[in-house]
Amino acid sequence: MRVTGKRTVYEGRYLRMVEKTVTTRDGTTHPWEAVERTNVHGSGAVVIVALTKDGELLFEKNWRSALESFVIQFPAGLTDVDGESEEDAARRELLEETGYAAATLIPILSSPLSAALTSTRAMHFFAPDVVYSGRAPSDDLEGIEVVKVPDAKADEFMLNLPPGVELDLRVPGILWALRRKGLLPPTPARPAAR
Repeated sequence: MRVTGKRTVYEGRYLRMVEKTVTTRDGTTHPWEAVERTNVHGSGAVVIVALTKDGELLFEKNWRSALESFVIQFPAGLTDVDGESEEDAARRELLEETGYAAATLIPILSSPLSAALTSTRAMHFFAPDVVYSGRAPSDDLEGIEVVKVPDAKADEFMLNLPPGVELDLRVPGILWALRRKGLLPPTPARPAAR
């Protein structure tokens, strides 16, 4: 499988729609539509899993216009400042979106954001012991609400979201990776279902 051609179908302010020609193992070709960001550097995005000194995870309830719904996610943002490292972008986004500052950022993994749609990847960082230092004014386009949840209650929180709020499944995935790496304690055992 390989891409053997590409043409731009549409280009907007921040996104470009492309049609790629994919050649399969047997030599046949097929069109594949994809989206590229025009306003990012490097992989494209950063995600920050922040834990306060009190053991609370910082989630965000964001309005996502594409879904026309609120979504529970971790603080995140684009690597859209020329010359800024992924770590610096993560610090900036965490502070801008939540008002919390990270003294330490531990790189965890890079993963695709939507592999069938875009080549954009996100570098995930763990930020232990973040401290509130004040929130910068925002344009409120995403309607960000910071939600603090004790780490031990994260699973319960994710499984019991209110109506009209969806869960980005990358959230439990990165929490699983952090627990497996020993950066967060294992999930408390739940009683067996009867």
